Amino acid sequence: MVLIEEECASCGATFNYYSLYRCYVCGKMFCRNCFIYDEEGKVICLRCAKRRIFPKTRLSKYSPLTTYLARRAKYANYVTLSFKKIEEIIGDQLPPSAYENRYWWSNTRNRSGSEAWLTAGWSVLEVNLDSKTVAFKKNKPTEINVQRKRRRRISVSPAFKALAKKRKRKKPSGPSKTKLAKAQARFKNMQREKLRVPKFRGKFKPKKAYEKRLYNLDEK
Repeated sequence: MVLIEEECASCGATFNYYSLYRCYVCGKMFCRNCFIYDEEGKVICLRCAKRRIFPKTRLSKYSPLTTYLARRAKYANYVTLSFKKIEEIIGDQLPPSAYENRYWWSNTRNRSGSEAWLTAGWSVLEVNLDSKTVAFKKNKPTEINVQRKRRRRISVSPAFKALAKKRKRKKPSGPSKTKLAKAQARFKNMQREKLRVPKFRGKFKPKKAYEKRLYNLDEK
């Protein structure tokens, strides 16, 4: 039998596949040190549990524009949008400064508007306040982003790994089947014994076996 080993999605330690548990939220495999049980007894990793306890803050007003540009990046390098189209995407009106000042469309970080397209990997190429249109250009990916980052293997101590391999104590689901079978057999034997004893009407009681032997000796 070939034992398949797999890494824990959180700590990176290698364990036997059957020693890992799958998180029901993200579906990844984790060792016993990197997950907990929720209130329903289901396995949930520490990351998903943290997200449940500390949910993300409210999204920006322009986050729908980030999503829109990220999808267009798959099949286009240039996108021209009207101000009205952008308002339809974000579901709200642009501020008056977007109609009057070109600086609002500058590619400057730490601004709610510009972060929308810079986060998606786009930059403003040209703004026309007269026609109320803006042209976006997709930024070229840098060499750091193109190269696939190799996951750094984390050194895990033997004590940490041994702790993860400890099996969870199983709670007894119910009485043992063997004990149930023995109890049923004992009950049936008691019922059979009751059926074997003859019943007599009135106060007459049958003599016991040793009494019969005594009477037989007296007769002799």
